[in-house]
Amino acid sequence: MVIQVRDLKDSFQLLLAGMLIGVGMIIPGVSGGVMAVIFGIYEPIIAVIAHPFKNLRENIKFGLPLALGAVISVLVLSQILNYFLTHHPLLVKYLFIGLLAGSLPALADLAKEKGFDRRYYCTFVIGLGIILFPLLLAGKAQSPVVSENDITGWQAVLSGFLVAAGTVVPGVSSSFLLMIAGTYSTLLRSLAEFNIIPLIPVIISGAGSALLLSRLTQYFLANFYGWTYYCLLGIVVGSIVVVFPGLPSSIPQGSAAVMLLLLGASASWRLSRQK
Repeated sequence: MVIQVRDLKDSFQLLLAGMLIGVGMIIPGVSGGVMAVIFGIYEPIIAVIAHPFKNLRENIKFGLPLALGAVISVLVLSQILNYFLTHHPLLVKYLFIGLLAGSLPALADLAKEKGFDRRYYCTFVIGLGIILFPLLLAGKAQSPVVSENDITGWQAVLSGFLVAAGTVVPGVSSSFLLMIAGTYSTLLRSLAEFNIIPLIPVIISGAGSALLLSRLTQYFLANFYGWTYYCLLGIVVGSIVVVFPGLPSSIPQGSAAVMLLLLGASASWRLSRQK
């Protein structure tokens, strides 16, 4: 399933959609996959990623403006986010949590779109455990969100996989997962400083992971739709718990944090309802 791109107007619309998908890729709490669902182009994107050389010409006409728009968003927003995460990390994380929380109702609706079974709660618990179990083993109250060192080889491979997961799987925020893995700040800084060399293994891993995950996603959503989405719900809820930065240290900071939390939740909820 590939959308036909007939003229420059179609290409421009895809460019804008790609820019908003790029927003979902880089801002924790927003899912690039959900953005694609909202714009009605999720299935065509999965089809192109899963079979890039089938209908190659049409795939290029469809995918190129999307990819260009996403790159523009990522490069621009990396500058802004790098500044605010450096100077106001707690407030930014409250905004991120609000964005993620606001998308939960839409993700829950997606999970129930093809019916509901109480047994789906089992995979919800599994998804929750995937995020929280490593945290409990480590005995930490929060995740290693900030890393000042260059990422290692295995971290680059993992980061590429997580970026692909947030792009391919609707409802999963790759940036949130990168924060949990402890590589988000390092990758964001590399983007902001246009330091491409550390990103090359991440890009290679992400491309390979996207090819694999797109085919797996097609299979699981076709055969285990509810089970899959409830597992994703568990992962998203667990992400909120893991990334929670603690309580504000003053009344002014607390007021600002609550306002940003509510603003993020409202913006994410309204956007998710535009489907």
